[in-house]
Amino acid sequence: MLRSKFIPLVLFSSLVLPGFASAKTWGLGAVIGAPTGFSANYFLSENRTVHTTLAYDFSGDDEVQLASHYQWRMNNLNFEALRLGWFYGVGARFALIDHDHKHNHHHDDHEDIELGPSATLGLFHEFASAPLELFLKGNLTVNVIEDTDVDIDGMLGLHYNF
Repeated sequence: MLRSKFIPLVLFSSLVLPGFASAKTWGLGAVIGAPTGFSANYFLSENRTVHTTLAYDFSGDDEVQLASHYQWRMNNLNFEALRLGWFYGVGARFALIDHDHKHNHHHDDHEDIELGPSATLGLFHEFASAPLELFLKGNLTVNVIEDTDVDIDGMLGLHYNF
């Protein structure tokens, strides 16, 4: 009785699970540049992802930022053995900035919040021998809260895709 239910389950698993195992669901890794931190890429499909970074900008004030973009991926820049693609996307960025300026023995310490819509554009390379993806991306953010201004971020990153 148990054997008659077990055999169809094994057959079903051997046919269906390899397809799930080979499909990418997540890419986890890091980015360096402005900003530097953690990166996650959730694959909605082979051509659509949600890419999120939680990072720190070392370029001046203490700045922690969270950015997330809905991305469209194109795998059509392949050159012989180089599997190169590009992506673009839209999303938003939130930044918490701790200004700590010292002027002539006066201490000016305050925090700002930046929030605004953001666009991203980049290139990626998927390695054939390992589930790794190297990417270079730039983000353009129009901050609307707390002040209106524009920020440009550039990052080099690596994801382990599974």
